[in-house]
Amino acid sequence: MTIARSIIDIAIAAAEKAGARRVTRVNVIAGELRGIIPLQLTYCFGLMAENTIASGAQLGLEIVPVSGKCRRCDETFVVKEYRYICPKCQSEDVQTVSGTELRVKDIEVE
Repeated sequence: MTIARSIIDIAIAAAEKAGARRVTRVNVIAGELRGIIPLQLTYCFGLMAENTIASGAQLGLEIVPVSGKCRRCDETFVVKEYRYICPKCQSEDVQTVSGTELRVKDIEVE
């Protein structure tokens, strides 16, 4: 609910700043590690948008997989089943490089 409220607040503020009268769509990028359940976020987004200029707006959600970078050999790879092991050199010295993001990508308005 908190994430949905924040997305709505960001969208409304941007729309009002641009002089728009209605938000029609908000596209969000969310990392897999955020644990977002798309159906749940979409439902909460609709609830938070009610009685605002974002009422009836659609939520586009792009889930970004977890990627890691090996500190030993610099290999970048998609982390599968939360196994942070480099597929090239088998090192466990891996840094997470994506999968934690959460941001509004763009907002469509009228």
